[in-house]
Amino acid sequence: MTSPDAYVIRGLRHEYDGRTVLDIPRLEIPAQGISTFMGPNGCGKTTLLSILALIRTPSEGSVRLGGVESVGNRDRNLRRRVTLVHQKPVLFSTTVRKNISYGLRVLGLPQREIRNRTEEIARALGLAESLDKHAHLLSGGEAQRVALARALVIETPILLLDEPTNSLDDDSRPILAGLLHRAVQSRNTTVIMATHDPDIVSALSSRVFRLEKGKITQPHGQGQAPPGGRPRENAH
Repeated sequence: MTSPDAYVIRGLRHEYDGRTVLDIPRLEIPAQGISTFMGPNGCGKTTLLSILALIRTPSEGSVRLGGVESVGNRDRNLRRRVTLVHQKPVLFSTTVRKNISYGLRVLGLPQREIRNRTEEIARALGLAESLDKHAHLLSGGEAQRVALARALVIETPILLLDEPTNSLDDDSRPILAGLLHRAVQSRNTTVIMATHDPDIVSALSSRVFRLEKGKITQPHGQGQAPPGGRPRENAH
């Protein structure tokens, strides 16, 4: 049985300072897999992710999330279905532990579950020894791993990642790939990435889209593979 699309986009346009930065007449992003947007800097990848995250309202068009129109929708439960990790990590001025566990505390989970889940994801991302370290003492790579841990630990149905491997070292990249693969396989998570990293695309992406000057230039339906598998066509 085919999974429903995570997002269905129709007539999407977004302008900034009188310049069109996105122009996508039609796009479906499948659920329960890893989809990737590739393209040069300034092509609209980050703007698109912020619209998919319900952080930015497009100038015009329809963006349906799980069959529900998200443009202008103020339903907090809809917003809670999506987590976005920005390219430049934004951390709270507190410890690594409190940064990672923030979303779990907002959800009101039991303290034991919060502690266990926080420590489990910290171990997976090599942060176990840094849990009581203050965020402002972290390196760029450590801060990126904390931001990723904070997003992964709350297990939202949709995870949006903007250049997730930019600040990661060579040892951390396959760890992240493994975590994303398991999230798709075990929890049916929908992962949508914007990246320049061809290795993580080849290792994980079930579908690849190319953006050029705000437009999808790759023919619709190409670049597909089974979730967690290598794309069948070279899309970059």
